[in-house]
Amino acid sequence: MSIDPYLVLVYVHIVLFVYWLGGDLGVYVTSKFVANRNLSLEERFRFMDALFVCDMGPRTALILLLPVGLEMARIIGVISISPAIGGIVWLFSFIWLGVNWWMFYNQRHALTATLRTYDLYVRYALIALLIGGAMYSIVSGGPVTALWLQVKLLVYAVVISLGVYLRTEITKWIIGFGMVRQGGEAADKGNTIIEEALLRSQRAALVLWSGVALAAFLGKVKPF
Repeated sequence: MSIDPYLVLVYVHIVLFVYWLGGDLGVYVTSKFVANRNLSLEERFRFMDALFVCDMGPRTALILLLPVGLEMARIIGVISISPAIGGIVWLFSFIWLGVNWWMFYNQRHALTATLRTYDLYVRYALIALLIGGAMYSIVSGGPVTALWLQVKLLVYAVVISLGVYLRTEITKWIIGFGMVRQGGEAADKGNTIIEEALLRSQRAALVLWSGVALAAFLGKVKPF
């Protein structure tokens, strides 16, 4: 009995999709407790730890969906790239994923802040590459030849952009908790900063989930 490599990739693609949305749901639920000013700081930080664990699901999925999706597109012939380029993307993605997991387990390491900056640059570059590649393909007809995949690349770029935006809201949490630790009037202002950041983050998360769902629809249904 032979196993079709494409079907294996489809299975992995589905698993990554599940872990992305499932992890994001965990982030969404725990974030409410992180922002709850009626809980003690210790409880809120425990929920924040749980939030960061849940967030590794979407982070992992976002990175691995790049080589998995690219290889699926190459196999069915809707993107014109050589296997060598595909191999480079796989290697880069595994290194990128390894760096993200290293940062997760070494959050207080001196190198982590620098790696986070480079990770952000990678995401900016990937956003530009996805948008540029999709738009060029729409105009010229290649290297991505299917319209549904061209649109999916644009949606993927939007999803990554929203993830970058959510990082900026997390920095506001850090500022807010610094003020909460001071107590008194500063604590009230800090909690307000955290609550407002949470509200903006939840709105962005809903758009992000819609984008992920749309990308899955485009890849499965291939409406055009």
